[in-house]
Amino acid sequence: MTKFSGDIGLQFTIHIADQYTVPDLVHLAGVAHDQGFDQVWVNDNLCTRNIFVVLSAMAATVPIRLGSAILVPYFRNPVDLADSIAAITELTDGREFSIGTARGAHAIAGQQAEAIKPLATMRETVSSIKALLAGETVTFKDYPNVGAYFHLNPDWEFELEFEPAAPVRFYSGGNGPKILQIAAKIMDGILIGGYYIPLVRTGRLGAVLEPPRALSAEVQPDNPQYDTCELNVSISRNREAAFQFAKPYVSHMLISLKHMGFTDDEFRTIFVEPDLVTAVDDAFKNGATAAQAAQMIPDEAVKSCFVVGEPEECKDQILDLMEHAANLDFGQVCLAKLGPDYEEAITLLRQEVLTD
Repeated sequence: MTKFSGDIGLQFTIHIADQYTVPDLVHLAGVAHDQGFDQVWVNDNLCTRNIFVVLSAMAATVPIRLGSAILVPYFRNPVDLADSIAAITELTDGREFSIGTARGAHAIAGQQAEAIKPLATMRETVSSIKALLAGETVTFKDYPNVGAYFHLNPDWEFELEFEPAAPVRFYSGGNGPKILQIAAKIMDGILIGGYYIPLVRTGRLGAVLEPPRALSAEVQPDNPQYDTCELNVSISRNREAAFQFAKPYVSHMLISLKHMGFTDDEFRTIFVEPDLVTAVDDAFKNGATAAQAAQMIPDEAVKSCFVVGEPEECKDQILDLMEHAANLDFGQVCLAKLGPDYEEAITLLRQEVLTD
């Protein structure tokens, strides 16, 4: 079996694992560092602990690379994002600060904010933040879509009053062909989010990666791309708890797969009946929360998007999916979601799964 030789990261999804306080999350980042993981990513949702507060607290305490997976551009204006990002770099001791960004999951962020002109918004948000971080003066008449969305004065000249203290690199968490074309031109890589498992199992992933990688090699030849895949895991000694933990994620991921154009046959390939997708979509449209929709998800459907269960049943699946990542030239496998007890999961993954 091919051994994955790239970086191995962890993603903390704090909108579901909301039992963890900010000090808890800092402690868990320390556990990740002590167990030898290379990076911790934190996700972004409204009404949960603020992503920049969490990342700042981690950066001030734990010497590990950090990132957003993913940052939603509709939640904050690009000037606010630029000065927040630059300020956090003063805490990272020179380590890269990674910004994975996308419009957000349809079932959550798509309901919380009006996603107007998502492609233009992503392009303008990343471009304007990069310009501000580079010390340039920015007027939002050059970025009219995000300027209008946030009611920024188009003639005002914005310029950061300090420089970032570490490299900031941007990764596209959107995986559609048009956003990946934009990413290939202005970003530093692709972040294949929680859809990595269904994309691999349906044979879609190679076709997703090939065009943006070819375009990036053409237009950014001096900027080698670093691509990351999120491998969803829910691992625990308590098998039932592992399945229950994963179900809220699966409920909204199925809707995202539907919007990605997954066919009925592809859903069946990943252990999901098409009628289930319709029922879950209707539930969300009628105001159901992810926790409520999770009650509709059978155990078998969890396997559509997760490696789930006790360590011995997860190990071979994880190593096989990491072999796929090696063959697809990913720079990092990010073990995402983790399980009902983060500290247990981090330790099990390092000591009982990622062993020679």
